[in-house]
Amino acid sequence: MTSGSWKALIGLMVLTMGTSIITPLLPLYREHFGISNATATALFVTYTVTVVPTMLIAGNLADRLGRKWMMLPAMAIMTMASLTFALAESVPLLFAGRVLQGLAIGGFLGVGAAFVVDHARGDSKALAAALAGVFFRVGFGLGPGLGGLAAQYGANPRHTPFWGHIVLMVFGIITVSLAAETLLRSNRHPGPFRIRLGVPEGQKAGFMTFVAPATFLMSFVEGTVLSVVPLFMVEELGVRNLAVVGSVGFLVLSLGGLAPFLARGLDPRRSMAYGAVASATLSFLVILSSAVNTAALVVFAAGIIGLVNGFILYGGTVICGTIVPLQERGKLMSVLYMCAYAGTVPTVGLGYLSDAIGLTPTLTIFSCIAVAIALFVVIVGMRLFREVVPHVEEPPPAVLPA
Repeated sequence: MTSGSWKALIGLMVLTMGTSIITPLLPLYREHFGISNATATALFVTYTVTVVPTMLIAGNLADRLGRKWMMLPAMAIMTMASLTFALAESVPLLFAGRVLQGLAIGGFLGVGAAFVVDHARGDSKALAAALAGVFFRVGFGLGPGLGGLAAQYGANPRHTPFWGHIVLMVFGIITVSLAAETLLRSNRHPGPFRIRLGVPEGQKAGFMTFVAPATFLMSFVEGTVLSVVPLFMVEELGVRNLAVVGSVGFLVLSLGGLAPFLARGLDPRRSMAYGAVASATLSFLVILSSAVNTAALVVFAAGIIGLVNGFILYGGTVICGTIVPLQERGKLMSVLYMCAYAGTVPTVGLGYLSDAIGLTPTLTIFSCIAVAIALFVVIVGMRLFREVVPHVEEPPPAVLPA
């Protein structure tokens, strides 16, 4: 690992913190603005709908223009997003802030992960890809963890967490600006701009039936824990401490950072498959908490789900960091994170459903769907994606003597 990799990792962590701060604040928004469960979950979906196309475009542009040309503007946009939330006194401003967050994450995340791997030495590429996943998850986890503490004990619960994040973003922008650009002009894609996924030939079917749905499941579970479960804790379990609500977001997102250390040496395919099955199964613990009427079980479930979801992201980042050359890495990493966001889209349906039939029945339906996706990954995906084929750089052509 080089200093450039560590600078990129710091930028990755502080930027991702901003998007998840709202998790413990959702009950506050619901009470202050009088919004429904559907509107609360729509805040997550608005963000995702912005992230996915932005990430696809950004990954392709970064492989043409250079990494920092995308990363630094994205960080500036995230700072603007936190400023919007820090001043927000209306629901439209909340949605505007989420759109800005989506643009920022879409422009930075896959490109930033590629930047971390680019800076790593040849024998540390897999470690760098894994650490990108660690910092990605730790950053997202610190958002609700610190946000919940600031909201519970700060002077202005809806605004104080975002003022703190603005300070961190300034530090992150300075840090990333000091890292050297990795994609030299000689390695950039010439010719007209085209959007491509970057999945190598021969591995597309496996990628789309294994890697893509596994990471989709990861975000489906986490998106539900971050959007529906906080409302469930307040309305069904009677939790009033926002720091406790924020701890659920912190655990489900940050504990996955331990996965690379636990899964080292494990085949990345198996890491993803184990994580998918465990994540879907453990989601039933949230429903059980309603029967025993204790929030402690939700907190425990969030931590274990976060840990096993880390196995999914670890496997995905290692696969995407090793099967393509440097000039394709930005777009493929972006595709991976697109899949890791797309799973939050169905949470708005859960929000509408919970308004109609209640939160506990809705979470039961969610868990059943999660199990179905996990079974597809294991039964269909693993058969079509039988092995990870690392990219091998072709040696330069031999120069014949004159």
